[in-house]
Amino acid sequence: MIAPSSRYRRKQLTLGLLVGLALTVAACADRPTASVDPSDPGVVATTLVATPPTTTLTAVPGGSYVRLRNKTSGTYLYEAEGQVKYGSPAATDTQSHWIIDAAERRQRIINRATGHAMAIDNQHAYVQSIALEDSLTSSQWTIEGAVGDGPATIRNVWHNWEVLHIDGRQGYAEHGSVAATSDSAQWLIEAIGADGAALPTASVTPVPTLEPPPTPIPAGMRGATVPWIEYEAEYAATNGTIIGPDRTFGTIPAESSGRRSVALKATGGYVEFTSAQAANSLVVRFVIPDAPKGGGISATLSLYVDGEFRQKLALTSKYAWVYGGETASANNPSVGGAHKFFDEARALVDPIPSGATVRLQKDRDDSAEYYVVDLIDLEQVGPQLSQPANVLSITADCGATADDGSDDGPAIQRCIDRAREHDKWVWIPAGSFDLLSEGRSPLGLEIADVTVQGAGMWYATLRGPWARFHCTGSNCRFADFAILGASVTRTDSSPENAFNGGGGSGSRLENIWVEHTKVGWWVGEGKQNVTSGLIVTSSRFRNLFADGINLCNGTSDSVVENSHFRGTGDDALASWSPAAEGPVNTNNVFRFNTVQLPWRANCFAIYGGAGNTIEDNLCYDVITYPGILIAQEFNSHPFAGVTTVQRNSLIRAGGPMWNQQHGALKIDTAQGPISGLVVRDITIDRPTYAGIQIQGPGQLAAMFERIAIANPGTNGVRIGPTVQGEATFSGVTVINPGSDSLLDQARPDLFTLTRGAGNGGW
Repeated sequence: MIAPSSRYRRKQLTLGLLVGLALTVAACADRPTASVDPSDPGVVATTLVATPPTTTLTAVPGGSYVRLRNKTSGTYLYEAEGQVKYGSPAATDTQSHWIIDAAERRQRIINRATGHAMAIDNQHAYVQSIALEDSLTSSQWTIEGAVGDGPATIRNVWHNWEVLHIDGRQGYAEHGSVAATSDSAQWLIEAIGADGAALPTASVTPVPTLEPPPTPIPAGMRGATVPWIEYEAEYAATNGTIIGPDRTFGTIPAESSGRRSVALKATGGYVEFTSAQAANSLVVRFVIPDAPKGGGISATLSLYVDGEFRQKLALTSKYAWVYGGETASANNPSVGGAHKFFDEARALVDPIPSGATVRLQKDRDDSAEYYVVDLIDLEQVGPQLSQPANVLSITADCGATADDGSDDGPAIQRCIDRAREHDKWVWIPAGSFDLLSEGRSPLGLEIADVTVQGAGMWYATLRGPWARFHCTGSNCRFADFAILGASVTRTDSSPENAFNGGGGSGSRLENIWVEHTKVGWWVGEGKQNVTSGLIVTSSRFRNLFADGINLCNGTSDSVVENSHFRGTGDDALASWSPAAEGPVNTNNVFRFNTVQLPWRANCFAIYGGAGNTIEDNLCYDVITYPGILIAQEFNSHPFAGVTTVQRNSLIRAGGPMWNQQHGALKIDTAQGPISGLVVRDITIDRPTYAGIQIQGPGQLAAMFERIAIANPGTNGVRIGPTVQGEATFSGVTVINPGSDSLLDQARPDLFTLTRGAGNGGW
């Protein structure tokens, strides 16, 4: 329901990274690579590339086993089902025995029973216990402050602002920016004998802090705060095949979260997760085959909870599998160049208790040749909202009928018209309502000065090829419902967008779920109804054929915040200021958003305009383009004022498209100058190619501050041969580049690179 603040529960973002401004301590390389044919999701080959060591670490003397006891609770850490949990296991229980391993200068905490290492590789709320991989600094720790029998703080090397703690009392070990002096983050290291009997407390030599020290972490976190926990299939129990990692375009792993997923081919194949909290809903991101001639197939997958069959999940590949290579989305398999393999299915389910096993299994009657599972989201969905006063119901008052396949578009348009005339809201009750005909406008249901309120994004659904709205004035306000479109390809001339048109003033979109459309909201309609003050908040945009949100045609003073984007087919969030089609985009802000797996284009982009900002966001697993692109192109208005890019994390970003190798953070002066650009406090981790890339013939005036680049596939910083202007770099660090840390091809008489203080590695 529309309100001054978000209705989401404020909790730790499972997908997210806390606000770490410098990743100067170590690098986290990719896992082994694998080549995978989309038609055969089995593993072909793997090659491990180790990361050079970066720290000097000290083991428990003699490599003895220890138990780790929390100072405040007296409980011990142990491993169960891929998680590090705490409780009161018997002293002889080897799952509560650990060895602090400093072999080859890498300090890891390894479980005696499984040989797995504590890690935070996928940034779940809980600390994982994963198979040993030498290159992962996410499974490396420093032991601080342990003197004699005193307590220690256990700090992660990859995210050195995060410590091991149990502050939330969740039953599992957590990681985050809890004060190191907090009792919940204090651990007593108790040496034990082979039989589990206690020995004198182990003494662990503290590991010195690496230089330069980490930048202080401000309050808050990056990315959206969301009410679900995401679980990666490759870390679950399975008898299937883990495929990947691989970043090769046109492979299933390249489009997988973390570049790995699990394939199930045989009857009885399963992947099984353990729920970290109670849930009553599930989203699964999956691949099933296309039909031989395109158009998709339908199949089921079986859901089991704690070993008992619950229900069949209905899957389809209708909205996946397009062809023609990176620049096309044809539905003809004979063209070749398959990509966009994944789709998602969502379902409300009977309660799943905290700690329950959640199994997805290919049973005999699950008919797809194979299934690939990338991840699931488990969420505790609240009850549906109640109808407020002073509304017109699309059913009771306007004649729409739920769940019967009839065309409800005319009834909903009547409701909107009557609501505007009588100063009321429109109410969408629980149910699915089909929009099957064009209506008055090809852009959708016409609306202005009306609020459309639903019973909740899990309960109230508008679906079908004409499930779209056309904002024709101001005060277009939407809350608490889902739009599930019917787009199966990208046709730029067709406005198959959930929301079309400018927003005028006073428009708002809150708690909306959009899926299977071309665009979420294309904000603009040429020079008419120019947008000012639009707010998009706490919403979800999934599996689209183009942009998530595009602020266009002079959109200004607008904010997109606390929203989640996964599987967009163009820029997830963009501010584009086309010079011939409206005034200058000014003072727009993208903040606290999480973007995963855009299958074409960027997580975030700014094309011209004045004073626009990208801040406090997360970007994961970009397939073909940069994570953030700042570009003077597409015939945009010039850049003016200060353009700010700050406190963002780009994880496995950058990719190949248009015969280019795009860096994770790219600046492109293709059609003119970019001035007043400030880029600061950025984490760039494992980019496919360069960390920072600057190209184009236009003049540049930019400042780069406190940017940590770890494990770039090629260069840390790459400056093209036609670049002109000047840029200052301060506090920019590069660790373990695939080639030269700095590749500066610019002419020294045309471009000036000024090195400020605090740079390292280049």
